[in-house]
Amino acid sequence: MPDFEPVKKKTTRRKQTVSQSLFPCKTDSVGEIVRKIVFLAAIAVLIAATFCIIYFYFIRSDNINKEMEEVKNMRGESNGSVISIPMHITNDEGHTEQRNVEILEEYAELYEKNSDMVGWIEMYPWIGYPVVQAKDNDFYLKHNFYQQPTANGTIFADYEVPITADSTPANTIIYGHNLITRNMFEPLSYFRTQGFDFMKENYRLNFDTIYEKNEYLIYAVFLTNTTEEYGEVFDYQNCVSFGSKSEFDNFVAECLDRSFYYTGIDLRYGDELLTLSTCDFSMFSDMRLVVAARKVRDDESSVLDPETFIDNRGNDENGNVKRKMFDAYYTSYGNKWAGRQWDPSWIKDYNG
Repeated sequence: MPDFEPVKKKTTRRKQTVSQSLFPCKTDSVGEIVRKIVFLAAIAVLIAATFCIIYFYFIRSDNINKEMEEVKNMRGESNGSVISIPMHITNDEGHTEQRNVEILEEYAELYEKNSDMVGWIEMYPWIGYPVVQAKDNDFYLKHNFYQQPTANGTIFADYEVPITADSTPANTIIYGHNLITRNMFEPLSYFRTQGFDFMKENYRLNFDTIYEKNEYLIYAVFLTNTTEEYGEVFDYQNCVSFGSKSEFDNFVAECLDRSFYYTGIDLRYGDELLTLSTCDFSMFSDMRLVVAARKVRDDESSVLDPETFIDNRGNDENGNVKRKMFDAYYTSYGNKWAGRQWDPSWIKDYNG
């Protein structure tokens, strides 16, 4: 009989369904189950990240832009004309009375929508928003210009010293969120990320109160910590008024000590200051990026020569950082403060 080998039956592997190939089954090995779980987790993270990107950069950003466009359209023509409106005024004794007050006509409709409206902050073309002032510094962190709840908040002035037709704070501090949608005060971070050239092109700010138009010149831009966990805290947020020349001098000196750049403008007791504050996430948690400016005086030009500005970033020849920071920074980067780099004559009659 001829030799022959029996024909082997082909084993057919049953095709898995899509769900069986993606999700763990009873017949899967431990390794296969782990692989599927890891794969599904990665898919979930990707979907969540995609949703966040779509939400923050398209839906949320579009909503903020529409809202802000609506608010900006309420701003009238900037021609300096005034209008008299009834306003509730609280006197020094705490009594409130209604009287007519003159405000800039361009802000009348905005004031009508929200009587907390006290001004308009602008750093063209990056920032242009109404500024409100409440009875505390909490409300507008989570409410918009229309006083509706929102995580975006709105731009607001420190509550401690009211902005009125008769007076303004010696140092008006204005707060705004640093939003991932690039709205509110996020453009302030450009002073850090885009460097010296950005400073040269954007050294002027406008902060109009509803009563008068004002222009400011930046004298310092700095980062600071807000918690003692990282070391010394510069408590700039509590410096809205100055009881003496030494208090004023110490405040502006601390700002200059920490500054990325110097514009070289002079400062003197009695100058009206403007301080813009926003969150910063570049190095440590709970940081603040601060832009400090002073009001242009009646007898001076608002035009500076950017070629005279000084870049104070980086380290000196000994490897020490030129701008004052804090303990956690020095520990992390292995250096210390090189000491004061600015000219004391920039502060009139400074004795520090």
